[in-house]
Amino acid sequence: MVNLSWDKVDKHEKLTPRDHAIAGGVSGLVTRCFLQPLDVVKIRFQLQVEPIARRGGGLYQGVIQCIIKIVRTEGPSALWKGLIPAQALSVSYGMGQFASYAYLTKVARDHNLGGKYLSHGVCGGLAGTCGTLVSFPFDVVRTRLVAQGTPKRYSGLVDAFNKMLRQEGMLSLWRGLVPTIGMTAPYTGLIFFFYNVFHSVASKLFGEESRVPWLSISAVSGVAAGASAKTSVYPLDVLKKRLQIRGFETARKQFGKVVVYPSAWKCMVQITLEEGILAWFKGLWPSMLKSGCASGSIFVVYEATCLILNHVHDDKKNNDS
Repeated sequence: MVNLSWDKVDKHEKLTPRDHAIAGGVSGLVTRCFLQPLDVVKIRFQLQVEPIARRGGGLYQGVIQCIIKIVRTEGPSALWKGLIPAQALSVSYGMGQFASYAYLTKVARDHNLGGKYLSHGVCGGLAGTCGTLVSFPFDVVRTRLVAQGTPKRYSGLVDAFNKMLRQEGMLSLWRGLVPTIGMTAPYTGLIFFFYNVFHSVASKLFGEESRVPWLSISAVSGVAAGASAKTSVYPLDVLKKRLQIRGFETARKQFGKVVVYPSAWKCMVQITLEEGILAWFKGLWPSMLKSGCASGSIFVVYEATCLILNHVHDDKKNNDS
């Protein structure tokens, strides 16, 4: 979920939508392996009704305390709970997003639609929506696997899919879709917008990219863009996570108070009245850390993969000639 300036898009003109999809999938796969523990911590915070603070009455009171608690009670592997569906989510999202983004930015560039920053923001929002529609069932299953305690209700990805379809119906795989789309479009649009702004500022501060490796500028800009965008839309992420465990609430009773939300509207009202405004930012710190690192690493891996694919195309062209 990162951005490219028009010159970088031009640099990859040889690449097909399939190439962009491959690069997006690889970037999601690599990044997810390293950042999954932060995602587990973030989800645990988002689903905890009690305050995330010392003497708050909840099981988790801070990032370090949460990590130690999970390792002690569930084992180190619990920090990678839901990794397989999370990988499926990251790869499918990355492929859908970057393939659609490459197509949309090409159309915008060819027809001179809007300014550079505005076009990136709009194209990024639409691309994020495409990626979400492709990957959303994996997001729901991933949340269920991370949220469950012991004894486990689901043994893995396939088991979760089968039980949800059999016991709750097809629509259970799309719970929380509306707030997710509502969050994804502005979130990805903001990442694309912020990235261009930070990239321009960084280039002016550190000089031309020939003097400072472009990957360094891209990584720093991606980190700043990811953290800024995540903070802007974070309450919608909390709402999405609460809605995704509807019908599954009792499976996490060992983690604290169990609350059942009959609808999205009542969920919003109940969280605000019972937990306070700050509840909408539970898990923000690990989420910002994860989002910033993810945006930076995704951009670097994506660009590096595109360069490799460019070289492959060049070698093939030279061999054919």
